[in-house]
Amino acid sequence: MKDLPILKYTDLREVMYLDCHNHLNGVVVDDASLEVMLRIEKTLNRLEIMGDDDKRYLWIEIKAPSKKYRDEEVDENDNYWYVLLTGLYQEMHYMILSNEEGRFIDLRSQRFVREERKPDVFYGNVSRALKKLEKYVTALVDQICINPDEYNAYVAKNLPYRKRKGKIRRKDLNRICPTYKTFDNPERAVSIVNKMERMPIITYDKMTLRTYMHIWRILYEAYCTKNTFLDQKKEFFSGLSDIEVFKHNNKGFETEGLDLDSEKDFLKWMDENSPYHCLDVAYARISLAPIKNGVSWYVKDADIPNGKWFFSLSYSIYGYSEDVVNMLEALEEAGIGLRCDSLTRLNKMALEEDWVSLSPLPNKYKHDDELGSEISLPYIDEDISKEQVCKLIEAAEWNPLEQVRPL
Repeated sequence: MKDLPILKYTDLREVMYLDCHNHLNGVVVDDASLEVMLRIEKTLNRLEIMGDDDKRYLWIEIKAPSKKYRDEEVDENDNYWYVLLTGLYQEMHYMILSNEEGRFIDLRSQRFVREERKPDVFYGNVSRALKKLEKYVTALVDQICINPDEYNAYVAKNLPYRKRKGKIRRKDLNRICPTYKTFDNPERAVSIVNKMERMPIITYDKMTLRTYMHIWRILYEAYCTKNTFLDQKKEFFSGLSDIEVFKHNNKGFETEGLDLDSEKDFLKWMDENSPYHCLDVAYARISLAPIKNGVSWYVKDADIPNGKWFFSLSYSIYGYSEDVVNMLEALEEAGIGLRCDSLTRLNKMALEEDWVSLSPLPNKYKHDDELGSEISLPYIDEDISKEQVCKLIEAAEWNPLEQVRPL
């Protein structure tokens, strides 16, 4: 934007030091700083509300420090792009400055809602930096109130794509950047998934530790021996009983003294230890859940008689997709069918029929019927070239940016 004061990173240094890594619950500014912060909020209140808490926000450009002191990417003009946001909730004023990639500075009038105001005597004195920010914001909002279309067009043209959200077809992502391929052998994955879909789900009259240990052992052994990164040899498990292998479970040692053939003792073990991921094959990543049909709130299967037990294999984090396929293969080899709600997701990923979400701060758990996973726009390194990144940007569908409008 023309005729704006140049806002330098060095101007904001005392504020930038207060990022979330050291001040996760924000910083309560002193009286002098709060006065400036409220003036900035009042200036942004000349714009239309953009969310809850009377929220308004702007994209602003900050001249980056010299290359020696940079810790994030710059645009072609050597600028950082940050979001400046102000809000008010139940008399608590707050202002957030964020690069949208995991770094944010949270300044507040008080620590929490309805709490007595107690300024931070060590870090709350940031009025000097806020005054420089105020000068820039005031000039920017003045221009927006005169010509909002100019500002919105400028941001749409110049905001780095790394700061934006969108999606790309997996087949385009894999074509442009083969390093992102989910499976080394997608045909194998499709075959395994389709075979599991056709297999009948094995049911049990009762669930015991002995039964659970056996199924868990099959999955855990496949996880360790078929994963190229773990590189565990099959010989390691040779001659070991299910009980011995189950010691690798997070709560495998808690079975001491329990009757392995008693459903009551299994339920006792599960109830006491499930908060500690005892039903996980890969800790907090891949779960093997025993379900009694018609009893559990978790899931009901119309094809299984009420009162019968069966197993459900589930996962969310995309990076474990190959491991889940390996586990399914091991179950098929053992003739054991179970419920896996991820079969459609795995099939779409292998056939490249789904989409990949793009976000500055990706959520590793994110997926739905359309999206198989979420990533950030890749950085240029020895595996990804600038040309590849440009092709990804061109192939992606980007969400429209929210328009800023004056009142």
